[in-house]
Amino acid sequence: MDIQKGMGHVVGIDVGGTKTMVCIASADGDVKLLEKWETSQHGKPELFFEWLFDGLKSLLAKMDLTLDQISGVGIGFPGVISQGGKLSHAPALPWPEGDLLPYIRQYYQGHVKLGNDVNMALLGECWQGAAQGKRHVLLLTVGTGIGGAMLLNGMLYEGAGGAAGEAGYAIVDLPALNGKPLDGDAFGPLESVTSGTGIGALARAYYKDKAMSGSDSVGAPQVLQGAIAGDADALAIMEKPLQHMAAFIGSATSLLNPELVLLGGGVADSGEYYVKEIAERVPSFTPFHVDIRRAGLGNKAGAIGAAAAAARIFEQ
Repeated sequence: MDIQKGMGHVVGIDVGGTKTMVCIASADGDVKLLEKWETSQHGKPELFFEWLFDGLKSLLAKMDLTLDQISGVGIGFPGVISQGGKLSHAPALPWPEGDLLPYIRQYYQGHVKLGNDVNMALLGECWQGAAQGKRHVLLLTVGTGIGGAMLLNGMLYEGAGGAAGEAGYAIVDLPALNGKPLDGDAFGPLESVTSGTGIGALARAYYKDKAMSGSDSVGAPQVLQGAIAGDADALAIMEKPLQHMAAFIGSATSLLNPELVLLGGGVADSGEYYVKEIAERVPSFTPFHVDIRRAGLGNKAGAIGAAAAAARIFEQ
């Protein structure tokens, strides 16, 4: 990690379906500014990037900076980004698949690093968060779906097509597929059970089966609160999500031998209960030790990590 490769100021941007966070930092890790915007809902990428860079110019002007003085821009997107900058599998953004770099080059000519938002979040955790000083790290974000990212030998591993870390498609319960092929446009098998959406669906089915009131509106937050409080029904609902996630982490640990697994996202951020339960179950699925913790930066991780990518912190 050579922090001298990115000099001056860098910009990191985490683009979400509803929120976009911008980070301005120095290449040595001093975060100067973090600001969250409502994501423009323009259906065309050219209009989105016009909005994005107009806002960035105004933000930089408040710091007496211009885009020409920025040594790098990193941007994370909720989808698969190829090495060439082609975005795909991004249902949160209403754009056709295509190359994003030409749109950016209309406004900025310097170093640009585009990537998946969870990959960027992992870089943020390694630069400023709970994974500082680590070289072999797996990050899993457990929220509406399941996202994943890997740092191997101190470098981000993105895979042949930029799709490494799509943990939601992992299979830990083969009979549950009933011989059907995976649907690449739908939730994967793991996230169908272990994500916040999956936990909510399990809860509604559980309460409906028991003819309990409120079954139509219960979601993961209520289940997690109940489990933390020791409610027997909530604990029963959480058993399958916890076992499936622990089994996946055990398999990933045996395959990759990470020194650290970080759990982030809304489900993991609900409290120590979730991470503690996962950590206690994982040794049943692998003979190899791995440290399991909550991620440390919350929703700031993606923008901070994109700034790290812009500064080329994790390049060799």
